Amino acid sequence: MPRCRSAGCAVLIAAALVLGLPAVAYAGAFSTYVTTVTSVTPAVAGISATAARNGESITVRNQSGTALVVDGYQGEPYLKITAHGVWENERSPAVYLNKEQTIGNIPDSADARRPPQWKKLDDGDVATWHDHRIHWMGNTDPPSVAEDPDHRHLITRWRIPTVAGAKQGRIVGTLVYEPATKHLGTWITVGVGVAALVAVLALNLVVRRRRRPVEDPVRG
Repeated sequence: MPRCRSAGCAVLIAAALVLGLPAVAYAGAFSTYVTTVTSVTPAVAGISATAARNGESITVRNQSGTALVVDGYQGEPYLKITAHGVWENERSPAVYLNKEQTIGNIPDSADARRPPQWKKLDDGDVATWHDHRIHWMGNTDPPSVAEDPDHRHLITRWRIPTVAGAKQGRIVGTLVYEPATKHLGTWITVGVGVAALVAVLALNLVVRRRRRPVEDPVRG
């Protein structure tokens, strides 16, 4: 087999490899499930919530003078967010369940029925955490998506219960299946391939210029 000795040849092989990669190699890195916060109640000035588009995390900011307590999965106090600090209840099972994107292990010390044991996490007014209520947990697509993957589907309207001061509230949002994101990987594959080909052409042009014979000024 002939060997590739030139830089141009090496780049050409790299381009061919990139173009030969299946689009799914890139597409798999992009979630087709989109998480969005739609409302926070009660409406308290200074309290806001946002979620990462792919459902990796939710962020709550509290710049008000009212303490906001976020409930865990069993209705127990999980997080306490104020303008002067963030605390977590070490006895809340949610502390341990949320440490992993699947389901974390719960120690015997965690008991949702026991009084909160608060541990300060930060002096700021922002808390960001992974919450299983806001993303798709299944290993396979839900039936609606499996039956019709080419159209948008509302998967669920999720809710995270809260207590603002003495008022019961909640953070509400949606989890939506967006088919358009499935094709993003294809465009990335094409873009990388085009960039590689441009690099090949540019390198070959440089090589050609270097190989041109130089006129002898004496003979000229």
